[in-house]
Amino acid sequence: MWFDKTGYVAHEQITAHARITNAGTAPAAEARVNSTGNLSNAYWTPLPPIEPGQTVESSLTGLVTTESGPLVLTVTVTLLGGAQDANPADNTSTASVPITYVRGSYQGTVYGDRNGNHTMDPGEALPGVRVDISGGHSEVSRTTVTDTAGRFAFPDVPAGRYSTWFTSADWYLTAPIVQVTGVNDPEVLIRGVPVITSALSASAAFTRRAYRVNDVAHLTMTLTNTGPALVTDLAADCWAYPAGQVNAGSLAEGGPGVAVPAGARVAVDLTVRITKEAAAEGSLRVWCSVGAPPRLNGMADAVRATARIPGGLAPKVVGYLGLFRYKPVLGSPASDPLPGVKVYLRDQVTGRVVTRAVTDAEGNFAFYRVPANTYDVGVVGPWRLVYTDPEFVVRDGENGLDPYPYNQHRLYVVPGPDQPDPDAAPPPGSRPAPAGPVVAKPRPGATPPAGLATTGVELTWLALGGLLTVVVGTGLLLATRRRWR
Repeated sequence: MWFDKTGYVAHEQITAHARITNAGTAPAAEARVNSTGNLSNAYWTPLPPIEPGQTVESSLTGLVTTESGPLVLTVTVTLLGGAQDANPADNTSTASVPITYVRGSYQGTVYGDRNGNHTMDPGEALPGVRVDISGGHSEVSRTTVTDTAGRFAFPDVPAGRYSTWFTSADWYLTAPIVQVTGVNDPEVLIRGVPVITSALSASAAFTRRAYRVNDVAHLTMTLTNTGPALVTDLAADCWAYPAGQVNAGSLAEGGPGVAVPAGARVAVDLTVRITKEAAAEGSLRVWCSVGAPPRLNGMADAVRATARIPGGLAPKVVGYLGLFRYKPVLGSPASDPLPGVKVYLRDQVTGRVVTRAVTDAEGNFAFYRVPANTYDVGVVGPWRLVYTDPEFVVRDGENGLDPYPYNQHRLYVVPGPDQPDPDAAPPPGSRPAPAGPVVAKPRPGATPPAGLATTGVELTWLALGGLLTVVVGTGLLLATRRRWR
């Protein structure tokens, strides 16, 4: 055995080598190198088959795991596969190398930037913040808590690279990575920004309800700060579906950022161009995550806005409703057809039921002439949807199973709370509306039969003619009775 160097500093990578010779007369088809000692790694490079008289080498690299003393490694080579070794006693070797241990310190100050000026001002020190570090040459871990001045210190740690974590319920603190060398040891100033999860709320809405292809839609995002501190450097990570690039304006990541004072509300304008893909689905949906930066110092309420792009139409939308049985690892869920169940689509904005259908004996259903849009799908009865996207997307031109990529919309349910029929019957005891005259509608393109009343005027004359017939008949009957008497 030997090492790359005659000595190491504790935080350096250490490489050890082993040379193995087959001193016997039979091939060593399969052999393995193992080691014990205070090195962080025990995985040696695999050995090839060793022919009689042949010498091969193996190596490994790691860090010393102790904080004092030399590195000592004991290496053993073993034969695998039931092969016999004539002299196992010469299969083990021990080697050591001196290690120089360097120690240093790591300290800093933590503050909460209440006024957002990126400077530590009087009264902004954060006491009681837990500080954890991990690293050094032997992956040491240390923990402390900031004092009344926001100070923390690790006065005696092995040299090396350290990661840092801070724990605070109210402040988001960036965790630095530092290098302790024993010379010019790190002194850091950690700026905290308020955690916005409970303080900041966000909402968004398009300035118009409907758009056309290539329109630039404007989206107003309203940020409300109910917390006690100014929130600064706010940015938004936004994305659009089914397609589109959102311009977040002053909320763009890497931009100037937006500040919202305590108890205040700020509106920001975002834009997105309406694409052909969005028009094909009848709507464009935008989601945004807001933070400083997004998703790290907490996140505002889920932000979503929908813009309508009317004009698209699906002649026929087909689907299947099944009673869920089980979900295989790959593929769609297994189910049994569920007949006689009402399925409907509801507009997400107006709440109006746009279309409805009842499943047939095979669980299939069809909607006709449905405007392209994204709907909420509902199933009437004691059912709960599973393995089903509650958003039902109807695309322009969708016509049953053809053309591609239109296919069957598959819904799966399990027994659950009763879902009421949105087309509920009138309450018992209510007076029905008066029935008007029933007129048979001719087939499209057919000519009404001669004398058939097809307009309101003709209905009036028909009713008047019937009345005159009754009057005349009554007069004739009375005259006949007088003559008989």
